[in-house]
Amino acid sequence: MLGIIGGSGIYSIGKFEEQDINTPYGFAQVYLGKIGKRECAFIPRHGKNHFLPSYKINYRANIWALKDLGVEGTIATYACGAISKYKPGDFVAAEDFIGFNSPISFYENFRAGIKHADASEPFSKDLNANLVVAGKPLGIKMKKGGIIAVTQGPRYETRAEIKALKRMGANLVNMSCGYEAALLLEAEIPLAGLCIVTNYAAGISKKALSHDEVVNMMSKKTREVNGIIMAFAELL
Repeated sequence: MLGIIGGSGIYSIGKFEEQDINTPYGFAQVYLGKIGKRECAFIPRHGKNHFLPSYKINYRANIWALKDLGVEGTIATYACGAISKYKPGDFVAAEDFIGFNSPISFYENFRAGIKHADASEPFSKDLNANLVVAGKPLGIKMKKGGIIAVTQGPRYETRAEIKALKRMGANLVNMSCGYEAALLLEAEIPLAGLCIVTNYAAGISKKALSHDEVVNMMSKKTREVNGIIMAFAELL
């Protein structure tokens, strides 16, 4: 089964059936269906109407539900601000993230033994290769090398923060990637990160940042995003 996590602008993925999955961390809203012959479980991380800000999302319930359903690989979409290297409208395969301020784990204690997930490869090289292949028939060039700095939100970052993150090696910024990637590592579910660059980050952009800018770009890219996800599912 393929897990699909949709972010800003991606709230549905065809005629899937809604199901609430009970987990030790609460209920997860999951939509079950098929893409071709591939069974899929889709989660709109912000809810159907984007009513949850990133820091309020029940990430543990979502990822636990995917594990419980038997998901063997996941593709997640991330609306990102560009810090360097990329421009709005680009599609980028995520390769790493900086998430010092995203402490989240299934390991609530070490009574059963000390556990630390290896995060040296947070995104699957094989699944990311499929992202590149999935984009080609659609005329989409999937750029590589995405390094996402993860911030807590809901405010956008300051110019000084973006400057510091750039010096640390990030070229993209997002408010949710690190939480999901960390939990998927612990759940041993491979992840492909499909980044859609929606805007320039603070200090890079010459104008004030707004969610409208993100929504407008995602609206323009929704058909292409859905096309990549459909082709990606067929490749597995």
